[in-house]
Amino acid sequence: MAKVTQIVLRMARKLTDDIAVLGRLRAAGRPKTFPRFREIRSAYLDIQGLIFSIQERLEEAGNELPSNFPQWVLRQKLTAIAMFTDISHAFVSDPPIALTSSLGAFDVLEAEQKAFNETLHTFDTMLLEAGIDDKTADELDATRSKIEQILGMIETLLVRSPKILKEFE
Repeated sequence: MAKVTQIVLRMARKLTDDIAVLGRLRAAGRPKTFPRFREIRSAYLDIQGLIFSIQERLEEAGNELPSNFPQWVLRQKLTAIAMFTDISHAFVSDPPIALTSSLGAFDVLEAEQKAFNETLHTFDTMLLEAGIDDKTADELDATRSKIEQILGMIETLLVRSPKILKEFE
């Protein structure tokens, strides 16, 4: 077995473990503080980075991986998105005061809005590529609806949060 294939398989095992941790974080309920949410977001971004690294190496690993491996990776990505969307939905629908009133909140909310807009734009493409069954498609459709709801809630929070002070020229 080629070295690249072994690396990809080790990365896939880590991915499985990391997604299990994200699942436990989702099961723990709504993050109570903004720093806790930031830690969870960081773990989610690490998962997305790991997925990207695996996908970059798929072609080089070639035929040594199972034929359905690329679809498996894509399904893991969709699973991570669904889990993080659930966590974000719970957090944004009942945000702590730090997210609604602090001076840095506006930047954070804009970053979340941008990230979820990008996710929403690529979501449908990922669904088609993943080759998923109808039951999973229904679950992911619910995730898509939650992403749209999160974007609406963030928009409302952006209107209410303190704006960034800018220097006058």
